[in-house]
Amino acid sequence: MEEARVVAWFVTGLRREAIRLTRKHRRMKEHELLILNEQLKGDTGGEALATMLNTVNPPADLLTEVENRLVLQEALALLTPLQQRVVVATILEGVTEQELAGEMGVTKQAVNRIKERALDKLRKYFVLDKPSRQVEPGPGRTTTTAPIRR
Repeated sequence: MEEARVVAWFVTGLRREAIRLTRKHRRMKEHELLILNEQLKGDTGGEALATMLNTVNPPADLLTEVENRLVLQEALALLTPLQQRVVVATILEGVTEQELAGEMGVTKQAVNRIKERALDKLRKYFVLDKPSRQVEPGPGRTTTTAPIRR
């Protein structure tokens, strides 16, 4: 349990550092554009400016990309190596369960079972990782929260 807390603390620190670096990178690119624009004021055709802007243009949303990669790494770290292999192959790479079963030398049902257990583990961690969840009250009930089973 203590090891999980240390890992969670470390992942949170890495995520924050990645966000900080992404913001710093974005500010530097904006500053570079301002400097380039200042130097190109004498250019009447605008061709040099267009060329510079095309070469300096950063990825569309670097922050989102970094965050997505960190979340993916965090999710995969929760799984066993076998579960990681199955999830990456079937979900991220688009390999069918039948093809993966042939590569691994197991049945399609075994691959499906491994994948389902991995997805259940991820669901419990990411979706149900809250102290209580909302439930609809049944007839005669007045409470709207129920504790989560762990």
